[in-house]
Amino acid sequence: MNSRQTSSTTATDAARPAPVLSRLPELLAPAGDWECARAAVENGADAIYFGLEKFNARMRAKNFTEADLPALMEFLHRRGVKGYVTFNTLVFANEMADAEQYLRAIISTGVDAAIVQDIGVCRLIRRLSPDFPIHAST
Repeated sequence: MNSRQTSSTTATDAARPAPVLSRLPELLAPAGDWECARAAVENGADAIYFGLEKFNARMRAKNFTEADLPALMEFLHRRGVKGYVTFNTLVFANEMADAEQYLRAIISTGVDAAIVQDIGVCRLIRRLSPDFPIHAST
């Protein structure tokens, strides 16, 4: 056994090449309005992330509306681009019914994932749609 091998490593393992990653990184761009979304798509983004009027950390910035979701997701998906909604605020107990309604709209319009901060929102998403993708926000 040479100095590069451990007791659980065989000579065959040491000669084996490292696995090659088969996925490229995703180019994810922020988009607060239609102009930004179009620019991201035209410049090669694989996905965009955006907030809506409620439950996102940049509520005072430009945001899409719940009413924009069907047209936005259709625009993105026609071009092979994913759309992620930022749902990255803490949700209080008195806001849960509103959050649930919002999440139902997000899921039903074909949003590809939610970017979530609150564990309670993650649990709510799992109850509404067990396979809906959730990404973590810090």
